[in-house]
Amino acid sequence: MLLLPLLAAGATALPLTAAAAAPAPVLTAVPTGEACADDAGVTVVVDLTDLGGEVEVGCAEGTPASGAQALADAGFTDTRDSAQMICAIDDLPNPCPTTFEGSWWSYWSAEADGEWVAYEVGADQSTPQPGAVEGWRYFDGSAGPTVTPAEALATAEVAQEDEPGDETGSDGAAADDAGTTPGDEDEPGSVTPLVLGAALAVLLVAAVVGLTRRRRDPHGPGGQD
Repeated sequence: MLLLPLLAAGATALPLTAAAAAPAPVLTAVPTGEACADDAGVTVVVDLTDLGGEVEVGCAEGTPASGAQALADAGFTDTRDSAQMICAIDDLPNPCPTTFEGSWWSYWSAEADGEWVAYEVGADQSTPQPGAVEGWRYFDGSAGPTVTPAEALATAEVAQEDEPGDETGSDGAAADDAGTTPGDEDEPGSVTPLVLGAALAVLLVAAVVGLTRRRRDPHGPGGQD
């Protein structure tokens, strides 16, 4: 019974044989996760599409000691078999295969604007540098992840600072809670229509009262019949 030729500590990529099946068409998936921004670390891509999952991206900040360390620092967990070969990443496949059935976790590298290239050393011996992209795919070794390195790096989050005046209206004037703009408030000493109306009402009442009193006492105050 053949042992699973998985690429891990000290292992190298296996050459294809004439008996290998024709590779399936490579389809571009939509990566999830977040890559390293501005060469802040090593971007790690784990392609789970052949196992029913997605292409996941993570960032190993700084300079990881090895590719295996970059895989862990980017948020992924590897499982090793008795030969210390990586047989699963994030528990896929589950359980780890004990016989070779044509697929394994192949290990790839790429420059930011380059293409996937199969590693010639295992993940415990590689020394990825900040700005580089690492790729993993559970497949027959004929192709790397189904997203390009550039597509993986495009997931890096770009911080956008709020520009001055974001909370103001289109004319730059901030409206208050009542919906007014600067200048709508009453200026000191100004007379509003409400105050003016109240004053007129008081004068009108006073005039009516005075007229009523004159009708009751035609001779006025102190008058005699």
